Amino acid sequence: MRITINKIRTSVSISILILMMTALVIPVSLSAQAPAASKEPAAMALLRKNYGGASAVTAAFDLSIYWNIREKEEKKSGELLIAPGNKFRVTLGKEAFVSDGKTFWQYSEKNSQVIIRNFSDIDASTVPSKFLLSFLSNHSFAEKQRNGSTVELFWDGKGKGAGTDDDYTAITTVADEKTGVIKTLKLTDKNDNIHTYTFKKTAFDKPPKDDTFQFKTPKGVEVLDMREGNASK
Repeated sequence: MRITINKIRTSVSISILILMMTALVIPVSLSAQAPAASKEPAAMALLRKNYGGASAVTAAFDLSIYWNIREKEEKKSGELLIAPGNKFRVTLGKEAFVSDGKTFWQYSEKNSQVIIRNFSDIDASTVPSKFLLSFLSNHSFAEKQRNGSTVELFWDGKGKGAGTDDDYTAITTVADEKTGVIKTLKLTDKNDNIHTYTFKKTAFDKPPKDDTFQFKTPKGVEVLDMREGNASK
């Protein structure tokens, strides 16, 4: 039996996180795309510097997803490591997404399966980083409120001059203005589902271990190697 696997599209919660890496895949000129400095909160400059893709970023996070239609909340926890050169490792619950810049692994403990692809063959829109850089660069945030050095920034997708976005109608981020670290990130999509990330233990330029961006397949797990010459028949 021939097994056909289309370009990898992750679940909604995973794809949002995976978007956080595209900054390392498609270099972006922040100065060219950023809103005019005089019209945005001062905190944005440091946020762009920290999450611009030029250095490593590590963080643990909790994710809460409120599914509007089902009126149910789903909670998961995970970790991420982003580094220049299309390298990343993202874990969320019992799933893992790893890239060393050339090879991409998608592991599901639940399905006891690993899918291997060339990095160049995956859908760039699901690679972890476009998310932060894209929104920080292309959206005009307004300061909503502050508490000491903590500032809450808001983007309204329905507001005048907000631009277009295919996925979200509102984005709220709470960040430390002094350190430029994002503490929480809340996204509301077109179906009124709400994804809230709470980041903790965020660090920049933390040297990764040599094997961080390699994936070792656990024993007994099915391997589907979709690279040219290796695809399952």
